[in-house]
Amino acid sequence: MSGRFAMNISSFTPASKILSALVFAAVAAILPTIPSACLAFLCSLIVLCIFPPSWNSFLKRAAVINIFVLFIWFFTPWTTPGESMWEGSWFTKEGVVLSLLVTLKVNALFCIFYTLVSSMSFSQLAAGLNQLGFPDKLVAMILFCARGITIFEKEYANLTEAAKLRGFYMKTDLRTYRTVGAMVALLFSKAFRKGRILEQSMILRGFNGKIRTLTKYQWTGKDIALLGAFSIVSFCLSISGWML
Repeated sequence: MSGRFAMNISSFTPASKILSALVFAAVAAILPTIPSACLAFLCSLIVLCIFPPSWNSFLKRAAVINIFVLFIWFFTPWTTPGESMWEGSWFTKEGVVLSLLVTLKVNALFCIFYTLVSSMSFSQLAAGLNQLGFPDKLVAMILFCARGITIFEKEYANLTEAAKLRGFYMKTDLRTYRTVGAMVALLFSKAFRKGRILEQSMILRGFNGKIRTLTKYQWTGKDIALLGAFSIVSFCLSISGWML
């Protein structure tokens, strides 16, 4: 979305974006009624339009999220005790309401976190968590896990490519099971070795458990305004949860 109402979310500090998302999530996650959840979802769409993301990436991730939500609709409506939707129906009103409530909340939270948090790099996320006073070990675990996932993906791609070059294709036979088991074992062996190398290299560089970033972020007036706006919206949502 372009226009005078569109803004650049990267102009805010990581700490203000993380805290704003957490404030909204803490309220939206416990909304008890469908109207209040609809209001939360509407607010998340407004935020999405004010800070427009890459729509292709957003729609792909939204589709993945809602695939899991779809499983809730497969099981919850007929496994939740309550009044039947119609005579002879296995679906209950309580189950349908619960499924709809979960759907609205999940999509509202996804829109908010995708808009505010997913736009940050892992170093920015670490800086924001540090600024908010999160434990140093938690911040280090997030960064190292992010790095480890990238290494895992690269090693797995190398192993699968090497197997294909040797004429291996997935089948439902004993040879496939043995080959896949060997690939998984080799993958974890390489990951363990690279983890030890990473540990030793960090110790040699004087790492003491605290993540430090080159950029120092300072709160400005617009960061306070962002947090204030989300706090007011969250407060109104909490009131609507009991009134609607």
